Amino acid sequence: MAKGFKLKNDFEFCYPVLEDNKSAFLKKVAEINSEKQCMIELRLDYLLYAGLSIDDIIKIINTVRTKYTNKKLIATIRTVSEGGKVDLTKEKYFYYIKELYLNAKVNFIDVEYKFYKIDKIYYDSLFKKKKKKIIISMHFFDRIFFENEYIKLFTEMAESSGDIVKFAIKTFSKEDLFLFMLTAKKCEKIMKKNKKETIYIAMGTVGMLSRLWPEFTNTKIVFLTAYKEMDLELGQMNRENYVKYRNILAKNGKN
Repeated sequence: MAKGFKLKNDFEFCYPVLEDNKSAFLKKVAEINSEKQCMIELRLDYLLYAGLSIDDIIKIINTVRTKYTNKKLIATIRTVSEGGKVDLTKEKYFYYIKELYLNAKVNFIDVEYKFYKIDKIYYDSLFKKKKKKIIISMHFFDRIFFENEYIKLFTEMAESSGDIVKFAIKTFSKEDLFLFMLTAKKCEKIMKKNKKETIYIAMGTVGMLSRLWPEFTNTKIVFLTAYKEMDLELGQMNRENYVKYRNILAKNGKN
């Protein structure tokens, strides 16, 4: 690592909640709330998969907001093709996002780019209300891209009406990881031009460096796990391990 390497700590931690029933969901939120300086991602696809209605889910969300007024909350419905629990039509997905946008007391809503792109005119009209910040996201588990493909995707996402661009991809080698991170950094001007913040995640064990050094890609939210020591498939660490490895990275940077 180059001499003079510095870590700025210009990002926030976020813990996803993955429970599939109301009592367990609220219990997990309460547990995470004890963590200082963190956001909570409410993974609503787990509740939908268990059969809860969107109205009941919004009531749960608003209960969380009433109890934990200072926590930043992200509402996410992750579909199967992007690593989630539910398959949805574009009509049903938009309906859920609209209900969340208008009625759920959250700070952010994650919107999958594949759905946004299909019905861009409807999403843009909805998001004009500026009620919440929008994370435009894409997740890939079974392929990698060339530099020009990354740049094309990042540019398209930057031109959306969202506030944050999130791109997560599973990397299988150091070369995959370095290409992804270097290309993300190269696109920083594109994001600034379009007034977008960014979240770049390289999933898998080899991709953990992207979480440990988010400053390199100007990533503003780092997702950790609140369930076990390490999720090797996603490359998520718990806070204790994250801090340990982060300190090692910082120490090496001073050598």
